[in-house]
Amino acid sequence: MWWIILIVVVAILIPYFISCTIAFNKIFKRGKEIPLVSLDLSKTQYKDYEKELREYTAFFDNITPEIVNIKSNDGLNLKGYYYKNKLDTLIICFHGYRAIPLNNFPVMGKKLYEKGYSLLMIVERAHSISDGKYITFGDMEKYDCINWINYANEVIKPDKIYLYGLSMGAATILLASALGFSDNVKGLIADSSFDESYHAVVSGLRRTVGFTPHISLIFIRLLMKIHKINVKRNKVYEAVTKNKIKTLFIHGKNDNLVPIAEGKKNYDNAICKKEWIETEAQHVLSIYTDMDLISNKIINFIEEE
Repeated sequence: MWWIILIVVVAILIPYFISCTIAFNKIFKRGKEIPLVSLDLSKTQYKDYEKELREYTAFFDNITPEIVNIKSNDGLNLKGYYYKNKLDTLIICFHGYRAIPLNNFPVMGKKLYEKGYSLLMIVERAHSISDGKYITFGDMEKYDCINWINYANEVIKPDKIYLYGLSMGAATILLASALGFSDNVKGLIADSSFDESYHAVVSGLRRTVGFTPHISLIFIRLLMKIHKINVKRNKVYEAVTKNKIKTLFIHGKNDNLVPIAEGKKNYDNAICKKEWIETEAQHVLSIYTDMDLISNKIINFIEEE
């Protein structure tokens, strides 16, 4: 009788383990990032802003960046695109989950470059031209952020540095702020950050594979442990209580990926000099729905002492 029970248990567990492994890989494993301009944008949230996206992205076709690289704490070769300019202020840009820099920063990248600022558009681990097998939702990316700042200070030597992140990139710079920055980091711009890495993973499961997270996360947590990914310790709303650098928070009311309540929680807990900008936009689209407002706020934020 016992062997019948064992067969039934195995018959249930094997599909469970397989499905959870598939889910883990879908959420964490690197994929192939595709430039937005190569997609049919009518099927994306950018459908109403195709003209603007293509126009601003094309601006960078005429600028050849220097491809720079650093070593991560765990030995990965991470790369970025450095756009040298005339002013001694550097904007380091951190893109979002499964994005590439010019998918997230064509508009503000162009506007900031035209203002004379140098840009360092980094490529997150496990994305595009950077090494890495797994995305860690800020768990390791926060240390990469510190290493990029150190690189900038050692090689580029800017007078001032501003960190600008979208979505997971925003969470990354806010998490990194708790680790401490060099004195020349003067401000953070956080657009559409989640409040916990764990929440982002659970949301990703629901959206990507339609699993009930409380069931599937049991084995997925084991896989995270095996691959040394610890999302539970990355609470953005706690990290901001240690940040004393001025921060501009941006979030859209109609964000269907990261609820605006998560961004507001980060803002409310922040102890630094801070500003909150709320738009009607979907996820990371505030720069398109309120271009003048957002671009002017960001530029003023950088220019003010």
